[in-house]
Amino acid sequence: MPIPAALVRAHLNFLPDETADDTILTHYGNVAEAWVASYTGLPFDAGNVLMVQAVLLLVAHQYEAREAVTFASAYQLPFGVTDLLSGVKRQVVGYVPEHEAAPNG
Repeated sequence: MPIPAALVRAHLNFLPDETADDTILTHYGNVAEAWVASYTGLPFDAGNVLMVQAVLLLVAHQYEAREAVTFASAYQLPFGVTDLLSGVKRQVVGYVPEHEAAPNG
């Protein structure tokens, strides 16, 4: 379930009836949710406040930095996104505990 467009507009300080950019905001929301799912290794959960906050930060960043090149951008994720998601991220290290390893033979 995607996050509500009204929440995205509120995060961006849009007026409640300001809907001109809803199509692009929906697209950015979908992209951000997919990125969060990919980064964490878990399905996006609109009930997880950490995932939702990360999506809001990503949407705001994408909306404000729509050009491929700007002189003001440091070309990195908005501050806090990876910190917010580190607690829910599925740790992938390549190590498989012995009791989970497939038997030989």
